[in-house]
Amino acid sequence: MFRGVNQVNLDSKGRMAIPTRYRDDLRADTDGHLIITVNISERALWLYTLPEWERIEAKVSSLPSFDKNAAKLKRFLLGHATDVDMDASGRLLLPAPLREHAQLKKQIILAGQGNKFEIWDEANWNAQNDEWMEEGLTGGPMLIELESLSL
Repeated sequence: MFRGVNQVNLDSKGRMAIPTRYRDDLRADTDGHLIITVNISERALWLYTLPEWERIEAKVSSLPSFDKNAAKLKRFLLGHATDVDMDASGRLLLPAPLREHAQLKKQIILAGQGNKFEIWDEANWNAQNDEWMEEGLTGGPMLIELESLSL
């Protein structure tokens, strides 16, 4: 379970260090083998453990190829999916095309989303957070689901 917002640095080689509190679990669960891909709706990346990614990949792969939206989803999500391995120091090398997609600079944010991490450029994260706060929660199916939660 990935929780919290973590500020990390991207080094000159495009590597980021996984925060220490997650490293042992990632090594135990996946031997440090992870999958990174593009966020399909925002300039960010998604980082999955291999078992979680395999579940998602199976669902996406089973979508009909003749449906334009399904084909687009496959191209983005599966087409950009890249295997990455945590090194002995707990670092991941983020591929250059994915760093460019997410507009990553030196300071980045690793935001836990339960089953995955989102990786954002810190400036983009802060701007997006401001926008989310301004928008607030508006009506729709998700708001109905949230009404049943006791916060």
